[in-house]
Amino acid sequence: MKREIIIKFLRHTAILEEQRQVLVWLAQPGAKKALDEILKTEWDSTFPKEEDETDYQKLLQQIHFRTSVEKKRSQLYSIAPWSKIFRLVACFVLLVASMFLIKKGIDYKEETPTLAERTILRKTGLGEKLTLKLPDGTGIVLNANSSIKFSSGFGKTNRFIELTGEGYFEIAKDSLRPFQVQTGGMRTTALGTEFNAYARDGVYAVALTEGKVAIEETNKKVELKPGQRLILDKHDPLSNFKIEAFEFNEIVGWKEGILNFDRVALRSIFNDLEKWYDVKITIEEGFKVDRRVIGTFRNKNLSDVLTGLGFSMEFEFSINKNQVMIKKNSQ
Repeated sequence: MKREIIIKFLRHTAILEEQRQVLVWLAQPGAKKALDEILKTEWDSTFPKEEDETDYQKLLQQIHFRTSVEKKRSQLYSIAPWSKIFRLVACFVLLVASMFLIKKGIDYKEETPTLAERTILRKTGLGEKLTLKLPDGTGIVLNANSSIKFSSGFGKTNRFIELTGEGYFEIAKDSLRPFQVQTGGMRTTALGTEFNAYARDGVYAVALTEGKVAIEETNKKVELKPGQRLILDKHDPLSNFKIEAFEFNEIVGWKEGILNFDRVALRSIFNDLEKWYDVKITIEEGFKVDRRVIGTFRNKNLSDVLTGLGFSMEFEFSINKNQVMIKKNSQ
């Protein structure tokens, strides 16, 4: 063991790695004797020798003798040697204490209790809706065939969720933690507001009903005002944001059981009905589904909706459990 490192250790100037080396060395046979010699040498170099120099081993013997037999200090030693003895004992005590504390500091590893965050999933099947209240007080209504994911730390460390499908959000206010909804590559950020978010088949949309939201996608960012709806269609080669006005019942009526169609293609309506009512709709070949529909249905079952649509669009239908057949009028 290098003497310089031991001296640095004794003087509390050794770095952590040198401290480790000294502690390992001290556990080896013969280290104690070597340390005694270094201590004596270091002591002598620090405090100059006096004329009545006292032998190191004799000092130790005198310390033992002094603790076992009570005699007057003047009968045994002069004041100067006992001053040296006192300093030497203090040095030993400080050394042992320092070694103990350093050893504890090296061995001690702070244990910070951590709870691994887990992902929470809530989803709906075909024909189902789900109303949720999140830990921060935010209310969500999930439309059929939709899901949200958020961490167990939601409301504490973050307010971030991922949405697939469609959901309506009533955001609780929290100025320190903005509420964020991720739909595909698009992120909507809000503080306290209400909006409808849609994410299906590469089409993403946010319709703002109250407050203000910021929407980001790649290097694009826009803010919406109440009554505005943003649409991003990934099937569009340009993939640009499209902002337009919207009618509340047309976009958000689903959560209240209202189906509102304003110049919506019949094909799109059939696709939505499959999700909302958990059915499979088969369309007869040759029946035109690109015609657009205007109409509103309130809390109607599937048969009532198809009856109303069939009257205006001139088609017949049959329902067998979850199978629906659409064909042209036979008349």
